Order: sequence, then structure tokens, then C-alpha cells
Amino acid sequence: MALLSRNKNAEAQNYDFDKKQEKYFISKKGISPFVLTTQVLQQSEWTPAVIKQRQEDCLENLRKIWRL
Repeated sequence: MALLSRNKNAEAQNYDFDKKQEKYFISKKGISPFVLTTQVLQQSEWTPAVIKQRQEDCLENLRKIWRL
């Protein structure tokens, strides 16, 4: 799971992960236009384990920011 604009999400369809990385997370300037999803570019696959780890990392960042 990753945040996308409504248009990008509609375009995503059921493409393989590598095609989605190339098409939706890299702009013409070579960077992701979606700041919160830049970690996607560092992954070679998008598995339940990767998603779970990303969720844990995001929650830990929120805990630090919100001092929980």
C-alpha cells in the first residue's frame, strides 16, 4: 500500500510491481512526486512482509514525532 493521487491510482491497475515503480513513482526528473512513498523506490519487491515492515517504520516515526 502506498499513497497515490486518484488519477495515478486509477492508472495503476494490476501492473507488476517493477512497472508500477517505474511508471508511478519516478518523475521525469528521476524522483518520486509522492514524498511519503519514496521508500517504494528502494524495494525490489512489494510483499506482505515489506508492507508490514514499512507500516512498523511509519508508526515508529509517528511515535517519535507525537512523543507517544
